[in-house]
Amino acid sequence: MLNNTIYLMSAVILISYLLGSIPWAFIIVKLFYSEDLGQKGTGNIGAMNSYDITGKKWIGIAVFILDCIKGIAAILLARLISNDNVLIISLAGFFVILGHNFSVFMKFKGGRGLSSAVGVSLMVNPLLLIIWASVWVIEFLLIKKDVHIANTAATVFMPAILIIIPEYLVLNLMFIPNFSKEMLIFLTIAISILILIRHIKPIYELIRK
Repeated sequence: MLNNTIYLMSAVILISYLLGSIPWAFIIVKLFYSEDLGQKGTGNIGAMNSYDITGKKWIGIAVFILDCIKGIAAILLARLISNDNVLIISLAGFFVILGHNFSVFMKFKGGRGLSSAVGVSLMVNPLLLIIWASVWVIEFLLIKKDVHIANTAATVFMPAILIIIPEYLVLNLMFIPNFSKEMLIFLTIAISILILIRHIKPIYELIRK
């Protein structure tokens, strides 16, 4: 039984990471504009840089959706092959974002994890997305209109706000059976760290300015 669980964990970790590593932004921009996204703009392999470089909203939207689907697919796959094992599902959520941020196909460069995190949130507990989006809007509209600062603030406050939200509300919005609030907090903190790591450079550049 233990060996089977270890095999499942290993398989989910590998598949989720490789799934997350698919650089949709790079592929789409290269396919339609023959541009190397890693060498243009911020060098970020994600929806925002795709839009900034091409000037096409549909490109940014398409990349966002495809990266979001990576998170959705990782959770669905983990649920299917693990019979809703909470730990394995959590690992899938973490490693799909790790793959997106540090893609093996892009020499461990990648995006900032937000799109794939949206997919994970939608499949585990949409309350995470509600919290993140609410903080983002407040920070962006009322404090400082900068996307990177808003992203960072929303990511920092999301776990803190989740901790103080009543457990019954968290569990009522949970899509995974037996997924406790404590495990959700742990997963949220782990994902937030991945996102924040990829925001160090843009925030540092803003501070220098």
